[in-house]
Amino acid sequence: MKDLVSGLVKKLREKGLRVTEQRRAILEALAKSEAPKSAEETFSALPADTCDLVTAYRCLEQFEKAGIIELGVRENGTKVYCLGHGHGHHHHLTCRSCGHTERVDLCVGKELEKIGVGYGFTKITHLMEAFGICPECR
Repeated sequence: MKDLVSGLVKKLREKGLRVTEQRRAILEALAKSEAPKSAEETFSALPADTCDLVTAYRCLEQFEKAGIIELGVRENGTKVYCLGHGHGHHHHLTCRSCGHTERVDLCVGKELEKIGVGYGFTKITHLMEAFGICPECR
């Protein structure tokens, strides 16, 4: 985990972002997580008095814009964030019942981009998550 956080700290500096104690703590909280976390969940995982919730939101948004973390969306529309863990762009399969999340290293982004270009769109991005019921909740 330390190597992962150190690598992300280096990326922050390369992107021109200062590395504050709050930002480091947020990266560490995400590195410890086994599933994507919302801003509130990330904030709750921080040591007491690290920062306020607004600062956590701002840091997560800055990290996402800088490509340090990836954005996902839960079925209820809540934004969630996770580290790429060196594997790049990915998606998640999340249990509707218990919230268990599996990483899915499959993306149809290129196909969606071709379709979008066919309609005349440019600067195409996507968020894609899959939901179901895990074996334990069946």
